[in-house]
Amino acid sequence: MVRTARFTGAVGAIIWLVGTPVVAIAAVPFPSAAEYLYMGILAVLLGLTLAPVVLAIGEPMPSPKRTVVRLSGLAVCIALILSGVVLLAAVQGWLGEAVAHQTPSAAISVFIALFVWIGLASYALRGPTTIERWTFRLGLISGASCVVPVLISIVMFYFAKDFVFTNATVLPILLFDLLLWASLPAWLTAVVFGMWPEHQPGEA
Repeated sequence: MVRTARFTGAVGAIIWLVGTPVVAIAAVPFPSAAEYLYMGILAVLLGLTLAPVVLAIGEPMPSPKRTVVRLSGLAVCIALILSGVVLLAAVQGWLGEAVAHQTPSAAISVFIALFVWIGLASYALRGPTTIERWTFRLGLISGASCVVPVLISIVMFYFAKDFVFTNATVLPILLFDLLLWASLPAWLTAVVFGMWPEHQPGEA
């Protein structure tokens, strides 16, 4: 399982690095069926490649905490796959119009849940070795890169409805987007390196 997880983790990082710009480009200038198609494909592939990583994370040291982390992560992966399949079905017109309108929001919610899980899992599985400390730091950065903009958007929606986006707001948004794009592959890279025998606490 660990060997499989190392391979799929690397593939998942590449899928995210390539897939998210494709989804973003397809959304210009307005959301489109192509955007939702690519988003659905991204969700399915990411769920499939992350599942082995989730099942292998913290492999040498089983504990109730790690069991909770793995089961919750597996639930997120399953939700990614299902949301992607539903989104693809909606794009093909196989679902009712009311359901089709809700599927993009549902898929985005699952992506947010993934980043929340990454942050919480990295905190729960933090350890004393160098690679574990980097995994912890990158996991928190990855989670925050998604959660912080979402919280800011919620606050602005309810308390700053008259706020107008200007050229001054472009740079912060771009920086958050770049951080979100780069942080997940960086975290996955640290996790994959941590699965090599020489980085395991009991085998160092």
